[in-house]
Amino acid sequence: MGGEWSQRKRSRAVVREISPNFDQALSSYFGTHTPNPNAARDAHADYVAALREHGVIVDVLPGLSEHPDCTFVEDAAIVVDGAVVIPHMGHPSREGEQAVIREVLGEHLEVMEMPQGATMDGGDAIFFDDRYLLGLSKRTNAAGLAFFQQVAASRGFDSTIFEVPESTLHLTTICSSPKPGMLVTAEGHLTPEQLSPLTDEGVEILWVPNEESYAANVIGFEGDSVMISSNYPETKRALESAGFTTRSIDMEHIRAADGSLTCCSIFYQ
Repeated sequence: MGGEWSQRKRSRAVVREISPNFDQALSSYFGTHTPNPNAARDAHADYVAALREHGVIVDVLPGLSEHPDCTFVEDAAIVVDGAVVIPHMGHPSREGEQAVIREVLGEHLEVMEMPQGATMDGGDAIFFDDRYLLGLSKRTNAAGLAFFQQVAASRGFDSTIFEVPESTLHLTTICSSPKPGMLVTAEGHLTPEQLSPLTDEGVEILWVPNEESYAANVIGFEGDSVMISSNYPETKRALESAGFTTRSIDMEHIRAADGSLTCCSIFYQ
């Protein structure tokens, strides 16, 4: 990794199938109904198809009945330039999801184990151009961020910490980057004041309406192609007006368990 295109040049990813017990997944932010494993499985299949359409080699791991949230692999590992940080996850029911992820990524990357007492979900880390944007949240504590910052710094990456508001779960839930120099974020969560150090550097912020907060989570690829969630017309219009080609995924049934697009994959090459 490294360089402004490193976060869009996505050639390989790990995903995990929907758990048979997905209806028992954690849900407190976006969830409006009990997660439906069968409907979520169909959505996940379309998600994997979209990754492959973008040229990504996708390693699909089986779902775990003992871990209803296991399809949200983003939280179980954070890739940092040839290494992978294996965190202690911020909700105790999710501990154990990391084991197979560690095994798979450990074949390609140096494994860095987070110390006891430090917690972090990968949903609180965004690799943005030449740095990491990190979230201090209910699931990620100061010790977890300090450890991650040490790993990132040892590989030449600066990082900036944002306090994640009570209105959302992770930093990536309401913030993502479709291309170098641009962030998409939702009104009513992060503030312009929090982002002013970035805008002062020339970073472009594409604000989406608060009622479309969920759509602020996107996956950008080379060539200004971006995966977005279906049924958020203002966000889709704003991205296409900015020159992006969009590929929509119906995420309604994954959203029911507080999951978003970036939650469902770890890109490591």
